[in-house]
Amino acid sequence: MRTEIFAHPVSFRRAPRAEAERLRAAGVDRVRLAYAYHGGRWLLTTSDPAAVVDFPAGRWFAPGDHEDTTGLSLPVVGDEATLATDALVASGVAVTGWLVGLHQSHLAGARPDLALRNAFGHPYRHALCPAQPEVVRYARDLVAQTARQPGVSGLELEAFGYLGWQHQSAHDKYGAELRPVDRWLLSLCFCSACSALFTEAGVDGAEAAGRTRAAVLAQLADPRPADRITADASAALGQDLHDTLLSVRAQVTTGLVRAAAEASGGLPLSVRATDDPYACDGKSSGDLRALAHAAGSLTVTNLSGDGTALRRDLVAAGRTGARIAAGWNLDAARTRSEEELMDIARQARSHGASSLVLYAYDLAPAPRLEWLRRLPRDPVGGDTATHDSPHPRQTEPAT
Repeated sequence: MRTEIFAHPVSFRRAPRAEAERLRAAGVDRVRLAYAYHGGRWLLTTSDPAAVVDFPAGRWFAPGDHEDTTGLSLPVVGDEATLATDALVASGVAVTGWLVGLHQSHLAGARPDLALRNAFGHPYRHALCPAQPEVVRYARDLVAQTARQPGVSGLELEAFGYLGWQHQSAHDKYGAELRPVDRWLLSLCFCSACSALFTEAGVDGAEAAGRTRAAVLAQLADPRPADRITADASAALGQDLHDTLLSVRAQVTTGLVRAAAEASGGLPLSVRATDDPYACDGKSSGDLRALAHAAGSLTVTNLSGDGTALRRDLVAAGRTGARIAAGWNLDAARTRSEEELMDIARQARSHGASSLVLYAYDLAPAPRLEWLRRLPRDPVGGDTATHDSPHPRQTEPAT
């Protein structure tokens, strides 16, 4: 099983080759490097310990002369991804271009007509709607542009699907007692594109929005205890409406991932996915088998430290027959000891994962890099070198 790690280009600003060599020495085979990312504020632990780095949302690679940057497009905030990739590849570490697709406040804020819009008509400024044709074109362009970058030998898709109501920014606050189903209901999109798809599926969009509003308002007025989310969702919407909405959303997500894969130019691609049909946290959710078929590979992660949930998704992903990577959070709050990490690695391997992907370089305590050297590294049977095949442009000079 290979060892991989998520990383942001800001970690390579000061000394790209030194950071690349540090990762190689720790036994890292591949870095899933953020080529497009939402805004952030990181407290660094390794490349510049104790530095608080603020960075905007956008692309971390410069566009080529042949690229069309008009229309819906992320701003270019730097070329650090190119510099980091050069250093990593030179050090013998492969690079996957990690793309955070629809979780983009810059775009959703500028184009509220393309943002998620809840049953009350409120647009969400942190997320684009995957049912909007212009959003699908934007996602395809982002994938195609990244796939052309020298040194990139794989792609990782995050937030390629429906996101949710909750968003960790702008001091979001609420005092109501919300059940899991209420958070999901607040995450349902009723924009013009989604409403049109509901109509095509035989759903009265106005009725669906009305039932959603009624359920949320009732919970705000008189909080009720939570049942299983499936039972609560079916009770709120009615079984037929509930099932149709889930089916439509699953088809939209699969369609977006399929469009992204078609734009990848044949580059190996994996989608961050979950078997939970109610998930709205940046993982593509819905029909896991269809997502696996569209993307070719699945990245199954749990970054909250819930090993049971990770195993559940690994089992579901294993049924698809797709190539699987398991993702886990290496930070101090989610991984308490080296033995816990070893246990997660063993479980991932036993469920067929070809690699363990850790989150994230320069956020986890620096001494934990030593743990990576002791992770099990024997290959899983049938694990081909698909993601380790060099990109045809890997030997080209960086732009």
